[in-house]
Amino acid sequence: MKCLLLAPLQYPFIHSIIAGIKAQGIDLRSEDFPSFHSPRANKIFNNYTSLPRKLRNLWEEPYVRKTNERYLEIFREFRPDLVLIYNNQLILPATLEEMRKKAKIAFMLGDNPLYTPTSIYNLHILYQADYVISPDTMWRDQLSKLGIRNVVFDCFGFNSELYYPMEVPKELREQYRSDLIYVGSASKTNWGYKRALFLNLFRDFDLRAYISGSGMERWLEFFPDVRKRIISHDRFDAAFNNLVYNCSKIAPVEQVPSLFHGIHVRVFDIFGAGILPLCEESADLEQVFEGIDIPLIRDYREGPELAAWWLANDEKRNECVAQMRARATEQFEPSRVIQRMVGRVFSLSQDLHAH
Repeated sequence: MKCLLLAPLQYPFIHSIIAGIKAQGIDLRSEDFPSFHSPRANKIFNNYTSLPRKLRNLWEEPYVRKTNERYLEIFREFRPDLVLIYNNQLILPATLEEMRKKAKIAFMLGDNPLYTPTSIYNLHILYQADYVISPDTMWRDQLSKLGIRNVVFDCFGFNSELYYPMEVPKELREQYRSDLIYVGSASKTNWGYKRALFLNLFRDFDLRAYISGSGMERWLEFFPDVRKRIISHDRFDAAFNNLVYNCSKIAPVEQVPSLFHGIHVRVFDIFGAGILPLCEESADLEQVFEGIDIPLIRDYREGPELAAWWLANDEKRNECVAQMRARATEQFEPSRVIQRMVGRVFSLSQDLHAH
């Protein structure tokens, strides 16, 4: 069996998907559309999205057309049985129509297509899907209500080759040691304000906050005590994330506004690395880890007290991490997610390797 994956390969969590596909013995080809274009073309496409559409179309239309031409070239050359697409990856409905003649189509959503303005086709293309993975049960229910088929709630857990407990050399541990660790990005919208507000809860703790991208500075005037906790960090690097997680004890995780009930992918990475995620409340998080006494911030005013308690109780903290890792391994190990998808898409009851 062959799978063509269209996804932003620079993001570490995409490699959980890749690991799951390979673990099922599926022949995989992964493609990321910026590789089809020159650095200059990519820079123009990424930096001028706020201009009026008539102006933007002057370079966006040929960029998208070239992307889809290359997709079809690869499709005809590789001849996959399944095409798995993360969000939209600029794919056009006509391209999907061509692919659907010879392959099944699946999507993995990282953003809610009802609220993400990256493409006018975000929602439209899902009607051509044979399977849609949603990390949020509310997204699932919204899309199912609209008549989109086979929308399921699922999560890709953690990739144990990237996130795992490790023995950290003494010099690195001294360099990166902290009680609380945060790895994330800045935002110029009010998501950025919410992030700064969340980090401000832990301003009096031994916190290191590695923030990538610009835009955080505008919010620090509201939360000046957060400034000393922030370390500029401009890379998506799973190895670095695993290192700093292993040099800490607790990783606070706020619920990004695009998730209503869902689970942030970072939660799995954190306990995969062997430390405790201290999460803002979410319905799906409670459901997935039902029966485990996980710490949840239901009111921001509770954040400091929860952090202090879990820092002081090593045994309880380590027990909670072990239970979360076991639950995720049992239910959301990446190869299991792929197995569920392929079984549903192809209505298989026999071993995937026979195909």
